[in-house]
Amino acid sequence: MIFACTGNICRSPMAEALLRARLADRAPELSIGSIGQLFDGRPAERGAIKAMADRGIDLTHHLSRKQTPALIADSAVILGMEKLHVRDLSVLAPGTFQRSFTLPEFVRLVEAAPPRTDPDLRRWVEHLGADREPLGYLSSSGDEEVADPMGRSVRVFRACAAELDDLISRMIDRVWPASIPAAR
Repeated sequence: MIFACTGNICRSPMAEALLRARLADRAPELSIGSIGQLFDGRPAERGAIKAMADRGIDLTHHLSRKQTPALIADSAVILGMEKLHVRDLSVLAPGTFQRSFTLPEFVRLVEAAPPRTDPDLRRWVEHLGADREPLGYLSSSGDEEVADPMGRSVRVFRACAAELDDLISRMIDRVWPASIPAAR
């Protein structure tokens, strides 16, 4: 599972850290990462570090990774923060659209579906994404997107972290029910 955003220094590393913390006991074998469009080797933004510290999560050692086809090709789930991330990743790695979503979109779809019973996470996710059309990702509307806190106050980073935490909390029991082993 991989989260994606513009720089991999704000939203996607916060989402990665939140999911990793939530699934540490339930699905410790799940591979969770994050990537971005712009940077390699940059630390997380100070606001992201502070927002995660408020939640007991240390983001000080995070270094950004620039997206490549190899980093997403094998991911069972690819979650962008904006529609443009989904679109760009689908172009970068053809064949990934069916398992690429914005995080809010994925949560909406997961909440409308029964909890996962298929041990193959990728197959289950591709089934969720089968009826979507790529044309829906040509423009950003703000709907089903997580706003970028870059350059904003720590208060805005904290609000973004709260939104990410809420979204991740809402999907956990449906995607990783206690009776289903996690897939990579």
